[in-house]
Amino acid sequence: MTFNKAERYAGRMVDVLILDSEERIKAFTHPYRMKLVHVFRETRRPMTATEVARVIGDGPGRVHYHMRVLEAAGIVTVARTETVNGIVARYYEPTARHYSVGEAARGAIGGEPMRDEVTRMISRRFREGLRAFLDSATSGDADGVGSGEAEACPSAFLLERTVHCDDEAWLGFRDAVEALIERYAEPAPGSKRRRVFMAGTTDRPNTEREARPPRRRRAGPHDRPDWPPFPELER
Repeated sequence: MTFNKAERYAGRMVDVLILDSEERIKAFTHPYRMKLVHVFRETRRPMTATEVARVIGDGPGRVHYHMRVLEAAGIVTVARTETVNGIVARYYEPTARHYSVGEAARGAIGGEPMRDEVTRMISRRFREGLRAFLDSATSGDADGVGSGEAEACPSAFLLERTVHCDDEAWLGFRDAVEALIERYAEPAPGSKRRRVFMAGTTDRPNTEREARPPRRRRAGPHDRPDWPPFPELER
């Protein structure tokens, strides 16, 4: 697979990288490799495979293999190299701020198998976000629970709203949220580590929803009939 180096290095990191092949999509949606990409988002600096392995508590050999897969797919790139005692250390960083799987989600790339792959990836992300939220919201030993502090600053919150805007404003909305998160990305005196999980979507017209037949999802080996294992949250 070829990858446009001008796209990779223009401004070091592009805003959006469209995953336009099955190779890229499979590389990106793999659960372990998504975990590696997330490490770069959290640390906010180029890292070697050994450093990434140290962060997640795994062996460097496994991380090195998967970093090579991500590099071949253009998901990450080598920001710089350093030679120490004759050994070349490769420092990786994400190629883009955002990765788009829209075409695969619509079945335009790879057909139904790739659409199912993207669906599973999105489902995993939502399950992980839901677990993190419920662990914080329902934890009996959370900071401030049962005290006046909890009322002033809850450990977790749930927000759902409908907005109306054109495509340009919608992208601006996303960028504004990212700018706000960036503002609080670094630890500061008195700060606490908090997790933000957000998703935004555009409603399809009613005619499109009615014309599209419902998809029948194939049951997987890890599916559990009792999901979710928590009571539904009241809105």
